[in-house]
Amino acid sequence: MKKVVTLLIFTAICAIAYHDVTDGTIHTIRAEKTNKRTNELPYREITVQRGDTLLSIIEREMNGKLPVPIDQLITDFQALNPHVNAHSLQAGKTYRIPLYKQK
Repeated sequence: MKKVVTLLIFTAICAIAYHDVTDGTIHTIRAEKTNKRTNELPYREITVQRGDTLLSIIEREMNGKLPVPIDQLITDFQALNPHVNAHSLQAGKTYRIPLYKQK
């Protein structure tokens, strides 16, 4: 019985540590650091519709062409929207979406 309880506790600790590394506090700190670099980035406020993703919004705004690498898009989005995960936009909420010059 003690072995089972010890195994469950160990599994819970591993799950919590994994969450912190992938989606938790460490991820948020990285997003805050990039905020200083892109303070003057132009943006447009857009209300997310059901089924929208950051990529689909940018492609719609840019007529199907992604003007920057996806990593840069995510970095710029998180600089404009501190404490928001670019991978989990919520329908009905308004976010600042970076604007890029069309080439």
